[in-house]
Amino acid sequence: MYALKIILKCFFLPILSTSYCLDSSLNRTKAKGKVLVCRHAGSSSESKLEKSNIVKQAGGVGMILIDEVDKGVAIPFSIPAATVGKKIGNKILAYINNTRFTSFLVAVDQSSHLFYINSLPTARILSAKTVLGAQPAPRVTTFSSKGPNSLTPEILKPDITAPGLNILAAWSPAMSRLNFNILSGTSMACPHISGVVALLKAVHPSWSPSAIKSAIMTTAKLSDMHHKPIIVDPEGKRANPFDFGSGFVNPTKVLDPGLIYDAQPEDYRAFLCSIGYDEKSLHLITRDNRTCDQTFASPNELNYPSITVPNLRNKYSVTRTVTNVGKSRSTYKAVIFAPKGINVTVVPRRLAFTRYYQKMNFTVTFKVAAPTQGYVFGSLSWRNKRTWVTSPLVVRVAHSNMGTMV
Repeated sequence: MYALKIILKCFFLPILSTSYCLDSSLNRTKAKGKVLVCRHAGSSSESKLEKSNIVKQAGGVGMILIDEVDKGVAIPFSIPAATVGKKIGNKILAYINNTRFTSFLVAVDQSSHLFYINSLPTARILSAKTVLGAQPAPRVTTFSSKGPNSLTPEILKPDITAPGLNILAAWSPAMSRLNFNILSGTSMACPHISGVVALLKAVHPSWSPSAIKSAIMTTAKLSDMHHKPIIVDPEGKRANPFDFGSGFVNPTKVLDPGLIYDAQPEDYRAFLCSIGYDEKSLHLITRDNRTCDQTFASPNELNYPSITVPNLRNKYSVTRTVTNVGKSRSTYKAVIFAPKGINVTVVPRRLAFTRYYQKMNFTVTFKVAAPTQGYVFGSLSWRNKRTWVTSPLVVRVAHSNMGTMV
């Protein structure tokens, strides 16, 4: 541990590029051997990393980055650095401003000679430490992709949530002179899901991509490590399916989902036709000469592990098919948490399977019970003594709730 002087040129010079530590904006003579205080107003992790490179090239030995839109994202800086939010950053700047102009008298010998000594602000760089259980996890980050699905609102997006914030993992030396790196974003969440998919495919090699997706979605967690609802940063509000999809991936449950919502290529072809794909567009996806000889009346007919009704007018029904991948003889009962203002009925309420891979249909009917604003959320679970198979229910009532769904 050692003390370092903080240079103020990054913040106090009346040049915008200097206060934000942009390229070629720093005075190497004044920056050398100092900890620089820099501002950051964007959202790019790459631009934050570049600031540390600029400070390093200018001779700085450390950096305090005041991130005006702090999202708690760790950055693999090239020099010792700390990221703080705007509130803490203002306190640091107040300390610097109040300290750098302070002078005081000190008696240094018996002749009572007095000297003025300028007090300089200092910064300490301490060893990093890990604090376990300090915050509830998982939480949905501010930069996570959120619903609703703007292209096909009948299909809930996102599907699933996975670890993607401040992921420390092995890093290929071919990329840089690093054996480990820390990154955030979809590029970190995707490998977690990919690993789960590889595990599922190894245990169930005959399962289709849709079956694998279903197992991941219907077994997801809906609570954090304290068994409380998952929250969304930075406000800490309660998350909903537009934040986490079906929930947080649960690798210990995916191998035994009990029931799956399966779909084959012809189902997706009919789905594409239902959302307006012409033959040319369809061929670009399917790479064959098949046409829209079969189509769905609505995109809702795709056998998806979630149900979204984006424009409910009075009453609407959705049919789904589940496949038994649990014990040959197993019985499930429907457990419904209806969205606010919506009556939900399921027929049948009980599914009794007698063999492995047996398929059974059920119909979910939504009926407007009370006017609501925007989307409302609920869930449907098929439950037996050992398994819960859960699907999100997402509904938005049309402005005029008369007639049929359009």
